[in-house]
Amino acid sequence: MIVLFQVVIPIFAIILCGFLAGRLSLLSFNSTSSLNNFVYYFALPALLFFSLATAPVDRILNVKFILANLCIIFSCFALTVLIFKYIFKKTFPEVSMYGMVTTYGNTGFMGIPLLVAAFGQEAAVPAAIVTFIYDLTIITLVVGSFEAAKAMNKKHDGQTSFLSLSGMIAKSVLLNPINASLLLGIIVAVSQIPLPDPVYVFTDTLGPAAGPTALFALGLGLTGQRSVLKNKTYQLPEMLTLIGLKLIALPLFAILFVYVVFPLDDDLWATSVVILSALPTGAIVYVFAEKYQTLVKQIPLYILATTVVSVMTISIFLVVMIG
Repeated sequence: MIVLFQVVIPIFAIILCGFLAGRLSLLSFNSTSSLNNFVYYFALPALLFFSLATAPVDRILNVKFILANLCIIFSCFALTVLIFKYIFKKTFPEVSMYGMVTTYGNTGFMGIPLLVAAFGQEAAVPAAIVTFIYDLTIITLVVGSFEAAKAMNKKHDGQTSFLSLSGMIAKSVLLNPINASLLLGIIVAVSQIPLPDPVYVFTDTLGPAAGPTALFALGLGLTGQRSVLKNKTYQLPEMLTLIGLKLIALPLFAILFVYVVFPLDDDLWATSVVILSALPTGAIVYVFAEKYQTLVKQIPLYILATTVVSVMTISIFLVVMIG
């Protein structure tokens, strides 16, 4: 109960403040984009760069940590593909989009801010590494499956298809400010380049704004989702299965791999993996749904449903993991 009052309630109180600001017309729903852009392009990259650039190299290149996260992703992704392929009779590569729904969490706008608010600045390091692993692995799986299907249908030359596929993956993974800041921070840490004082002060000052702003924007964004609830193109059994896989199965896989298969020495890093696994589906999944014209009408509802239900499930995992 102490954890509930000290960590869980304050975090979701910030989300509630954003929701009330929208409902009471103190801020318009359109303000969500401005707040999210501030977090995405400025505050969060500053936070992640500073956290990684000042972290010990041996923490960043933790092999057991990397292997545990890869196993978590592949286990849940494969389980999702099997369920939707053989139970719900979905086709390839459509099943990979369901796999993205159940494995790609809202780490940028919810996970990292939540962990930093709950455990302090030191939680940003494992959160940043997890974010990069998930981005690289899941985007590669999804882009690879759709582009492979497209190449087979059009009978492209193998070498051309591979080059095109590699370019699309590199563009999707690397050309965004969050992953760019992660890579830059890792380069600085590994090369042991000392941060100039102005850069240190700039990132250390701007970075902490990411957490509360992202959580507030999340609450504000929920006020504009009423139209999504009118969507009738989904199947309830499919949606409930996706919610169960994303919010229950994935964190259970995380507990298995970070505590049993690849037991981590640092409890904060293990806890971070579990909490990040329990996050709702990230909004970027909709970007890929639109790009490949797959589940375009259903994905917004799945994102909203996992976000609402995660308020309860994340609270439970936080209490269990910390308590």
